Order: sequence, then C-alpha cells, then structure tokens
Amino acid sequence: MGLDGSKYAFVPFILLISLMLLLPMAVLLYEGYNHLLNAFMSPLFIEGAVVTILGASIAAALTLALGLPTAYAISRGLIPKPLDSVIGGLLTSPLTIPHTIVGLSLLILVSPISPIPIIRKLPLVDTIWGLVAAYFIVSAPIAIGAIRQVFDEVDPVYEYVGLTLGLSQWGVFTRVVIPMTRKELVSSFLLAWGRSISEFGSIVILTYYIINPPFFNYVYPLPTLIWYSYEVYGLPLALGYASASLIISIIIIVLIELISGGGRMEFKLW
Repeated sequence: MGLDGSKYAFVPFILLISLMLLLPMAVLLYEGYNHLLNAFMSPLFIEGAVVTILGASIAAALTLALGLPTAYAISRGLIPKPLDSVIGGLLTSPLTIPHTIVGLSLLILVSPISPIPIIRKLPLVDTIWGLVAAYFIVSAPIAIGAIRQVFDEVDPVYEYVGLTLGLSQWGVFTRVVIPMTRKELVSSFLLAWGRSISEFGSIVILTYYIINPPFFNYVYPLPTLIWYSYEVYGLPLALGYASASLIISIIIIVLIELISGGGRMEFKLW
C-alpha cells in the first residue's frame, strides 16, 4: 500500500490551534517563573489553595453522589419519555448561562427577597458552602455528561446477567456498572474538580472571600486572589499567583490523562 502524503495536510491545523491555545499559558509561565517561589510560600496563596481545593473536592464528591445515578438513569432509559429530554436539557442548561448569572441567582436565592423563606437561612454568602454550591452548579453538567458517555459505552449484557442472577436494577448499578467504570469515574471526579478550581464568574459575586471561623477568615479563593492582587498590587504579584495556579491545573490535566488512558474496563460481578 502506497504512502498517503495528504495526511500531512492536517499538521498546520494542529500546530495552529496548539499555538493559539498554549502560547498564552507558556508566556504566562515564562514571565511568572521568577515569582513562583514567593507565590507558593505566600500565606494568602496557601490559604486560598486550601479553601479552593476543599470546596472543589466537596463539590466534585457531591457531583458524583448525585450525578452517577442520574446519568445512569438517563443512559439506560429509566426516565419515561419525553421527561428524559426535559431533564437532560435542564441539567445541561448551566453550560449556556453566564456564570455571573449563576452567582447572582444563588445570591438572590438566599437574600431577604427570596420567595422561598426556608432557603433564606442557608449560609451561602461568603462561606465555604456557598463556594461548594457555585462549584457544583458550574461543574456538574460537564461531569454528568462525561459520566453518561461512559455508561453509554458499557455493554448492557453484563447488566442483563446481573438481573438474571437476582440483582435489582440498583444492585446492578452499584455492583456491576460502577466497578466496571471506576477508572472513568475517578477521571470524571477530577474533571469536575478541575472545572471547579477554575471558576471565577459566580464566586466573585457569591463568595468573594470565605469567612468560616475558626478555619477561614477572609480567605480569597485562588481566582479571586489573582484578580484582587492584580487590581490592588499590580501585575508582578498576580503573575506569581496565576503561574502557581496554572501549574496546579496542569497537574490535574496530567492526572486525568493518566487515569483515563490506562487500560480497558474490567468486569467483575463479585
């Protein structure tokens, strides 16, 4: 079979899009390299990293706890039509909404003008729980979509076997499907986690800083810290914080690739 020289026609497109996506980040790391050590040693950055990672971890865990059965039900047609399409559309709607609107919506939800009196008492403004709520709303649609694709690719014959052996639909889900897809589910957790720590638009309105004594007293989440540092102290300090945050994001991306790229799904009924 002869060589197909036309395959090299794709190279310019790959190089161009890679350059457009990676060049700004490469320049940021280059310019912020000298400020990295100070950023990683800064109490403001350490506290911001702790509150950001904690909020993102809780939100990602909540996404899996609620999103796994939801994505499975949609994937397996357990929701009657046309309700499944309505639910699917509602679950993905936050993807098309500006995230400043998400933050403003949560702020109004717990404000004195909220039409739901019992929710007015929820401690969401400038607390870790508000950070979790904002993170959850912006990351859950992405994670649920990824989880649903994973479940769509699972051969249902294994589930039929489980049902014939006496397992309930929930038993098949917990004892067959989840063990088969554990690597992909960890990858989905990291995807939700990574999306959360990059959020800015909603948290700058709802949780500009975190006040949860005695653990957190006016602690800025990392994206807000970068913005605050740039506005108040100028570019050099913001460069260090931004570069350090970018390194954390790169580590997350590498972890996702290592986990999702390793091996095929294994099936164990017991």
